[in-house]
Amino acid sequence: MKTLLRSLRRILPAAVLAACAVVAPAQTRQIAITFDDLPVHGPLPPGETRLDVAHQVIAALQKAQVPPTYGFVNAIHLEQQPETIEVLKAWRAAGFPLGNHTWSHPNLNEIPLAEFEQNVAKDEPTLASLMAGGDWHWFRFPFLAEGNTPEKQVGIREYLAQHGYRVAGVTMSFADYDWNEPYARCSEKGDRKSIAWLERSYLAAADHSIHFDRTLSKELYGRDIPYVLLMHIGAFDGHMLPRLLALYQHRGFSFIPLAQAEADPFYRIDTDLSSPPGPDMLEGVADAKHVPLPQAESFEAQLKAICR
Repeated sequence: MKTLLRSLRRILPAAVLAACAVVAPAQTRQIAITFDDLPVHGPLPPGETRLDVAHQVIAALQKAQVPPTYGFVNAIHLEQQPETIEVLKAWRAAGFPLGNHTWSHPNLNEIPLAEFEQNVAKDEPTLASLMAGGDWHWFRFPFLAEGNTPEKQVGIREYLAQHGYRVAGVTMSFADYDWNEPYARCSEKGDRKSIAWLERSYLAAADHSIHFDRTLSKELYGRDIPYVLLMHIGAFDGHMLPRLLALYQHRGFSFIPLAQAEADPFYRIDTDLSSPPGPDMLEGVADAKHVPLPQAESFEAQLKAICR
């Protein structure tokens, strides 16, 4: 623990360290980490490749002894950038599984149900080939959009159930994707001061999300549910992942597989698709139960403005 604390002092903002000192982990909390948008997400800084990003992510996960981690695939990128197949091969060579994120990342709220179903199916040949008999029947909704009409919500659940899928829910997220584009801009300019701010704010946002979702979970269920963290395979995510994983460890989290997390009763709506649709995120459950949300924190305005 002393070694971890010394490491955290070098990488975390003072405000995050202060919070950690006040709220020491009293019990083991569980979190399953997942990555969306393989093999391509966001712009790259100069001199970096998609495979470089994948290797950074894989190395950090392995060093932290994170269990095999699902990466959710949009196979359209293999048509547009054939060389990115190496990202998926590296993911599989590390023993990490792949899941379905649709072929081209459409928003179900914006297109007909039949078109969305076709997009799901179009992703499957790539998954079946790379997974070689492994369990690729986990589905992550693009934009976490599950349909804007009852007909779509029921229809897509019926379709996924008929094709043997379970939904990879999300119960922790800090909009990590918002940092990838500013990182590319600041790297292009060689602006180390701004990159240092990106590093501090990224960790602060992650720490705030821990407090936000744990507060909701305890308010709604009187306990910590096993959380499912949404991440993206972006360049800044690769850059920050060792420090991010250290933060979760210091906060008392142990890393578990997706299937283990979603064995919890909270996720029954995602794993038993014969049940009717309903809220499957903590914020949605809170809204349905008229439970006020904790205060949120956003860096969106600063991230849009930095290094312009």
